[in-house]
Order: sequence, then C-alpha cells, then structure tokens
Amino acid sequence: MIDSENVALPAPVLNRTVSLSADVRWLGNLLGQTIVEQHGQEALDLVERIRALAKSRRGDNPDADTALYEAIHALDLNQLRILIKAFSNYFQLINIAEDQQRIRVLTERERNGVVEESIEAAIKTLHERGLDAEQVRALLDQIQVRLVLTAHPSEAKRKAILIKLRRIADALGRRDRELLLPREQSALEATLREEIEELWQTRPTRPARATVADEVDFGLYFLTGTIMELAVDIHDELRSALQRFYPQANWCDLPDVLHYASWIGGDRDGNPNVTADITRQTIETQRTFARQVYSADIREMREHLTHSTEETGIDAALIASADPADTVRFPGEPYRQKLSEMLRRLEADGYRNRTELLADLDVIRDSLRANKGQRVADGQLRRLMDKVRMFGLSVVPLDVREDSQKHVAALTEIFAAYGLAENYAALDEPARQSLLNTEIATLRPLFPVTPRFSAATNEIIATWRTIAELHRLYGPRVNDTVIASMSQQPSDTLALLLLAHEVGLHHSVDLVPLFETIDDLERAPAVLTTLFANPAFRDHIRARGDRQQIMIGYSDSNKDGGYLASNWGLYKAQRIIAEVCRAHGISLELFHGRGGSIGRGGGPANRAILSQPPASMHGRIKMTEQGEVIAYRYSNPGIARRHLHQVLNATLLAVGAPPKTEIRDEWLASLEMLSTAGQKTYRGFVYDTPGFLEYWQQATPIDELSTLPISSRPARRRQGGFNGLRAIPWVFSWIQSRAIIPSWYGVGTAFESFAAQPGGLDQLRTMYRDWPFFNALVENVQLDIAKADMGIAARYAALVSNAELRDTIFSQMRSEHSRAERMVCQITGQAQLLDKAPVMKRSIERRNPYIDPLNFIQVELITRLRKMAAEDEQYGPTLAAVQATINGIAAGMKTTG
Repeated sequence: MIDSENVALPAPVLNRTVSLSADVRWLGNLLGQTIVEQHGQEALDLVERIRALAKSRRGDNPDADTALYEAIHALDLNQLRILIKAFSNYFQLINIAEDQQRIRVLTERERNGVVEESIEAAIKTLHERGLDAEQVRALLDQIQVRLVLTAHPSEAKRKAILIKLRRIADALGRRDRELLLPREQSALEATLREEIEELWQTRPTRPARATVADEVDFGLYFLTGTIMELAVDIHDELRSALQRFYPQANWCDLPDVLHYASWIGGDRDGNPNVTADITRQTIETQRTFARQVYSADIREMREHLTHSTEETGIDAALIASADPADTVRFPGEPYRQKLSEMLRRLEADGYRNRTELLADLDVIRDSLRANKGQRVADGQLRRLMDKVRMFGLSVVPLDVREDSQKHVAALTEIFAAYGLAENYAALDEPARQSLLNTEIATLRPLFPVTPRFSAATNEIIATWRTIAELHRLYGPRVNDTVIASMSQQPSDTLALLLLAHEVGLHHSVDLVPLFETIDDLERAPAVLTTLFANPAFRDHIRARGDRQQIMIGYSDSNKDGGYLASNWGLYKAQRIIAEVCRAHGISLELFHGRGGSIGRGGGPANRAILSQPPASMHGRIKMTEQGEVIAYRYSNPGIARRHLHQVLNATLLAVGAPPKTEIRDEWLASLEMLSTAGQKTYRGFVYDTPGFLEYWQQATPIDELSTLPISSRPARRRQGGFNGLRAIPWVFSWIQSRAIIPSWYGVGTAFESFAAQPGGLDQLRTMYRDWPFFNALVENVQLDIAKADMGIAARYAALVSNAELRDTIFSQMRSEHSRAERMVCQITGQAQLLDKAPVMKRSIERRNPYIDPLNFIQVELITRLRKMAAEDEQYGPTLAAVQATINGIAAGMKTTG
C-alpha cells in the first residue's frame, strides 16, 4: 500500500517535477493515513503484512504462496473486508495516477511538435501524400465516425464512485497545470483526503440492481459532462490542423465527422426491462438533460452578449424577434432580451428539434456578423451552435435492438391470427421470404388498432409504434437505426422492413442485420446478396442514400469459436461483405460490436480500424463503447481527447491514405489454417471436454458474479445451457480467476502446429511484421496472455470438488498458456512477453502484488460462502464481501467482461 519510507510526500510545486511513482506514493500514503484514522494502526499493519507477502510471492520466495494463503485463511470477515477496501481503493488511485502520467507525456510531446496518432498527425500525413485542400474536403464529406454507448453489464463501479474518482483526478490535474501556493497545496491535499475518506466509507457495489433509468443516467452523465464539450473541441482541433497545413482554404464550415449514439434504453435484446414505455421515457430524459445543458450555456451567454444599441448596430430581424417583456430588465440590450426569450422557451420544452433552436441562434449570429461582432459570433456562440447541431435536443440518437427470434415469434402469432400462415416459424426460408414480400407490398394494415395478442407480440407492436410516435414528435434523428440481433437468414431483415412499413418508417430508419456467431458471419455475404436483390429492400436502401449499415458481433463469435476463429471470421466477413456491397453499388457502413476485453473484441480502437480489410472502409464506421470502457475513456477529459484523436487519426488515414500493404494469398491461407486449428482446440476444450461446465462454474465466481447488481439485463438471452449464456459473464468470470481463457485458449496450439511446418515460423514473423491485421491480432492476444496468471488460476481450480476433473482441465489450461506465451515470444522476437511494451509491462508488474491478495481473499470467501446455507446470518455479509472483491479485481485488471 505504502512504499517503505512510509512518509507522506508534499505536493510538488512545479508541475514538471511530478512523476508517476511520486503520485502513486503520495496517494498510497494518503490512503494509508485514512486506514489508520478509520480502523487504527493495526489495520494498516495488517494491510502492509499482506502486501509484503504478496510481493514476496512475486519474488524468489517459494514458501510465500502458502504463507499468503495461511495468513488470509486465518482472518475473520471484518479483517478481510478491510483488506478488500484497502487494495480496491488503491487500484482506483493507481488508475488515476497512470491516466495523469499519460496526459503528462502527451502534453510534453505536444509541446515538442506533432503528436503521433493525433488528428494533426493525420492531416500532416495527408498533406505529405499530396492530397490538396479540395481532396481533403471531399474526404471529410465522406467519413463519419459514430461511437455508440451501451449499457452492457461490465461496469462494476457505481456512478457515486465514479464522481469521487473524477474529483480526485481533477485535483491531480490541477496540481500539474498550476503553480500552487503553499496554502493552495494544503487545500488540495485536504480535498484529496476528504475524497479518499468518502471512498472508504462508500459501499463499492450498488445497494440494489441497476434499473434502465439508472443506466440512462449513467450514460448521460458522460455525454453531458464530458462528451458534448469534447466533441466541439475535437472539431475545433480538426479545423486548426486543416488551417495549419492548408492555410489558403476556408475551413469555417466543416462536416461533423464525429457522432455519438446510444443503446441505453433502446437495447431490448434479451432484456425484458426495456419496453416501449422505457424507450419513450429515455428520449424524454435525454431531452431534459439537453435542455439543462443548453439552458446553462444560454444563461452564460446572456452574461456576455451585453451589446447595446447605443454602442453598435443591431439587425432589425433580431430586434423584431426579441420579447418586448425583457426590455425592462435589459433595456437597449436586444441580444440579452432574445436570449431570455429563448431560455424561457427552452425550459418550457418549446423547441421541437434542433432546427428550431438553431434558427433562433442564427438570428443572433447573423446580427453579430453584420455589425462587426465577428469574433463574438465565432466564439462562444459558434461553440453552442456546433454543440446543438451535433447533439440536438435529444443529445444522441437512440438505437433500438431486438433479438430476431422475437420478431419471428411475433409474426408467427400475427400471421396465424389473420389466416396468412398456420405456422410462420415452421416455414422454410424461401416460404418465409415469399410471405414477407407479399405483406410488405400489401396496403392494408397488419397491426390492429388495439392489439390483442400475447404480451410479447403486443410489446413488439408497441415498440414500433413508439418509434413512429417519437419520429412525429421530434423528427427522424431521434432514432435512425433498428437492429435485429442473431440475424441468420434474409427473412430476419425483411421482417424489420415489414414492421417498419406497418408504422410508415421504411424510408426513415436503417434496418440493420447483426451477424454474431461464426456460422452467421460465414452466411452473411449470401444473406446480403439475397437482400440486395430483393426489390422492396433495394428500394429501402435507395431511400437511405444507397447505404447499408451492417453490424458484426465480436463477443458471441469469440465465445463460439475462440480468439483466432472469431477474428479471422470477422476479417473474412468484412472483406466479402464489402465486395457484395460494391457489386450492388451500395456504400457499406460497418457497425463493430466491440466489447471492452480482448475476448470480446477489445483493444485499441485505432489499431482495430487500421487493421480492417482496406476495401471494407468506405468512410462511415460505427463502434460500440461498452460498459467499463465508457468510464475508462470518458471519466478524464484528457484521456477522452486522446482516444478520439486516435480514432479519427486512424479513420482519416484508413480512408484517405490507406497502407499500401499487399495482402498475399499465402497469408490468407495461413490464417485459414490457424483459425481452423485454433477453433478445433478451443471447442475441443470448452465444448467437448466432459465436465468442463462444472469446472467453470466451480473454478470461477460465475455464480457469485451473477448476484452483482451491475445491470438491468439478465445474464442470459434465453433459457438453456451454455449457448444461451451471454458472452459478458463468460469473459468476466474468467478474468476474475485470472485464467482469461476466452482471449487466448487455442492460440498456442495453432501457432505451434503452423510453426512446425517448413518455413512456418518465418511466415508468422513476416505476417506479424508486414500485415496490420495479424500484427494487431498478436499484439492484442499478447496482452491477455501476459495478464493471465496460472499460479492464481490454480487457487481457483482448488475450488473444484472433483479432483480428477480439476487436474485434467487445469493441466490442459496451464500447458496451453505456456505454449501461447512461448509462441508469441517467438513470433514477436521477445525474450519475455511485453518486452517491447515496457510501460504496459511495468503497469502489470506494479499491480500484481496488489491484485494477488484480492484473488486469494476471493477464493477464501467463496470457499466459506459455498459451505453456508442461504439462511445463515453470515451468508449475506460474506456474499457482499465477495462482490466487493469482484469490484476490486476489476479495478486492478482494468477490465471486466
């Protein structure tokens, strides 16, 4: 917890003297002092004793593992709770310190020139490649990045905790930016002590399961607290970079290249708590938040636009549009009069959409520009107009997603009621398509005025009617995407078209198939070929600007076939999908359903963009920002800014200056072989090993994790066995046990068998060096192989009651991990994993002595819990302690599921 000198460090006076180690030491000491204040010196001594044993375990002491186990086994629940809080809060503070160090490094680089992977670096590259201003403007008209916030249940921290952590981060950032006086340093340290004390006394897990409304509030916290202002900043920085390299061109009016959307309150895939009423309430909540943001901005602007008719000219149009009632309060100040009128209208929800609000702001801007107020017009007012234009009066569009099988069930009931098909679900695919085509072309309504079907079918109808109602009230931007998950056949998307026709939205929303499993990805090109040849669907695409949005899922394909098969299946699907779209004259917009962990498509977003098949990048791209990724990327504005710079840098280069890599046929053939071998190994282990599910349920905290109230969504899409389980708890549980097998199992065997062929290892090394896709694949998997710890995983294996099952499965796991580690090092030319990524390596090494005790504690508590009856008075407190370890380990690993 605290370094050996155990002395609090004063806050450095000059920002350039601050270092990561000093920050960690300083925050650790403040936490240590809090522990003493709350529980006495003996509590801190306990923490230090356990930390010392954990450090010794990572050293050369062969007895330390047993000593750490025995020390923890001897503690009572209250002592264990102190340790859990101590190490968990320490990770929260380390994460903040590491973020601040990253910002420090980026700031220093910016002082010294153009920062790599920035917007400015991308524009510089385009300029060096010979693109002129007209070509760059055409490029900007072509590209669009849309990041979609989701409520996927992988954020373990409460919003209350996030707010406290942000205040601590703000305090550290202030210390870096300002030259503080001694009294200001003392005040800053007092603030930190206060926040750390609050952290200590705040329950780390939610007291009750999150509702959809809680999740909506969580998303809007980041959207309105960070993202809205940051998006305006990003476009300003893009404009500045363009002006630097293309000074003769006029860059005042730029297209919005960065957009956001949300699934929170619209994603009903497997979540019965998201209903039509919830979707309607979500939009109303979003509008309330938007009005609050714009009201605050307009109030501030009213304090600035004090221009008097006695000092400057004012357009007659503005004077005529102002409310005379405000002439008493602001005599001779028509801008303030106009803004007061706008404020009243805004707070009364009098603006239907952004067009109406922008029209009023236009009147103010035009008057300023016509009367020598250009700087004012292009300052705060222009920022507000940019914000309104980008985010409107509902903040972000709300995507709607539903399981395609729910549509099949609803249509089966509806068609049967009207005598159109006795059992639509039992029809073969051609018959389904024929019936759907007939009904799409039929003018009579299919939905009755008052539906009297089953509750599930009535809800499907209510959802579509709600989308239509929201369009009528607020315009089509409120929702422009409807997704059918688990799309397997053309009929799954044609069903969307029929439902959209029923409510008059067939030209107003994108109808999006989501291909998720390995088999679905392989079928995707054939499905799309059929859809594009369908006259009704082609008419829909034409109405949407000859553009088709197609979503590909990373989570289920990985759970289905393992890391290599998933990544290769996604890559192949993107290549062929792009070819199909091009052949039909359709612009492709790929929607990447990426998770936070490597096992669910995680990893650096810019690396993912640059490693796509070149032909698949048509300029428009969507990506999900899921769960803990949202807090990690957007809690700190500096980190958020870097993330967006990297994403836009990659997009600009991928479209405007794509790498000239020649992807050789032998590389593609090699990946096919690797994928087949990896999938065979993975599925043989996970699906075909007798007793594997029993092992997983006992050797991970999956059962205890399912009790964690972190989401409104159940862990399963539908009832059933392993196939019905969502990918998030699957990955989450393995990360907790430090095995992390979804990310890497099968990789070692695939690489080893390929390398054993003549020239095989040289081929892998060449692909790693010259092919961005394979390089990203290896770099990403390397990180989770390095994070996995078989010593800790062995502790969890001991939870398995069947000794033969335990030994069989764990020995396979350990052998494959060793194989994966060895082969990645051979391919990358490293003696040890992450030798070429020293910052990441040090971060993992710094965390291990603090994560290890939490893992030991979690195993101890699970052992005790599983021996208790549910009615035991210690059951509830013990379960709460297990849940707290889940939070702590998630913070230490910087990922959940």
